[in-house]
Amino acid sequence: MLIILVIISYIVIQLYKCNCMRIAVIGPQNTGKTTFIKDFLKDFDRYKTIDKTYRDIVRDESLLINQDTTENSQQMIRDFMYETIKNNQDMDVIFDRCIIDNYVYTYLAYERGSIAKDFVITTKTLLKEHLKYLDALIFIPTAAGVQLVQDDQRDIDTDYIDDTNRVFLDTLFEIKDEFYIPIFVLTGNREKRIKTIKRYLS
Repeated sequence: MLIILVIISYIVIQLYKCNCMRIAVIGPQNTGKTTFIKDFLKDFDRYKTIDKTYRDIVRDESLLINQDTTENSQQMIRDFMYETIKNNQDMDVIFDRCIIDNYVYTYLAYERGSIAKDFVITTKTLLKEHLKYLDALIFIPTAAGVQLVQDDQRDIDTDYIDDTNRVFLDTLFEIKDEFYIPIFVLTGNREKRIKTIKRYLS
């Protein structure tokens, strides 16, 4: 009897997990991802977000990022993102970025000659593996007319931002061809983005 109860409990837990939605918001910097997540949480109050993000890792470990990034920085960010997404599967959650973002910045560093090809391959393998922990992606691309705001974690070099957008699009087209995971593209102002995602998720 005890064994049967344990089995039933396990099935119920698995069904509960399967009903949860795990969404990652991705895209180049200065596109309003963090603002969108705040707006999203107001309209979708059943969702949670993770208090500690990659930004905390960057700050706490004084990591070099963007055009100055290193393999060590990208590995620490990548491993943090992987574990965070993997270990938050029992609730409706929206993540601020995922390993897709990490891969994009890793690949850009590889193009510049500062990261080895083997490291890029390893990151791409983890990218594909971590998609099984996500149910949907929200991509917010670079848009003309968006004010660029520079801080200690943002790069406003427009050529670099254009390159970032290019690698994001290439990567997402590849993911779309290989994996069945919805990719929602959001543009426009804050109100339009929320209206669009409501239509997608309804």
